[in-house]
Amino acid sequence: MTTDDAQHASKLTPAQAKLLQYVDALDGPNRVKALKWVHDVVVYDSNEPLYCKEKEALYQVKVLWQLIEETLNNEQ
Repeated sequence: MTTDDAQHASKLTPAQAKLLQYVDALDGPNRVKALKWVHDVVVYDSNEPLYCKEKEALYQVKVLWQLIEETLNNEQ
C-alpha cells in the first residue's frame, strides 16, 4: 500500500476499506460493468418471469455494484 493509498484508506470505514481491497484485486470498474450487464440482460432481454427470489437476487446484484462504485468514488 502506498502513502496515497493509506491517506485514501483513512477516509473509508473499515468495511469500505475491506471491500476496496477485494475490488482492487478484482478490477473493480470492470466488475461493476459486468454486474450491470448481468442485471440488464435478465431484466430487459429475458422473457422468463421473475419471481420473488430472482427479484431479490437482482436487487442484491444492484446493491453490490452500487457499493463498489461508491467505494471506488470515495477512494478518489
